[in-house]
Amino acid sequence: MTPRKRYAPKERAARSRLSQLLHDHEVLCGSVVSMARRCGKAGCRCEQGEKHVSLYLSVKIKGKRRMVYIPAQLESEVTRRVDAYREVQRLTQEVSEACVERVLEEKKKAKEKKNG
Repeated sequence: MTPRKRYAPKERAARSRLSQLLHDHEVLCGSVVSMARRCGKAGCRCEQGEKHVSLYLSVKIKGKRRMVYIPAQLESEVTRRVDAYREVQRLTQEVSEACVERVLEEKKKAKEKKNG
């Protein structure tokens, strides 16, 4: 296990937040999409162009893109889970960039040691 002191404060904070997110929150790898549709009932307002608006979760299931209807009572929870996933992505990118910087620095030191 790598000591935390090795990491810069910004990376330490990102790692800590990432760990906290994955431990305390459910994450959904997908997008919340608002769609307007017609129901097909005779005499409904959607026949006059006033479509029914609802939220869907766009996700990949077994390699295929699916649109999953989100009932009104789950909209805020599903949105929170997708937002948590977006933050996980952002934090993972931040940690990865710090790791790449370390690799480049180690590569530079190895080259200097070899030539020096």
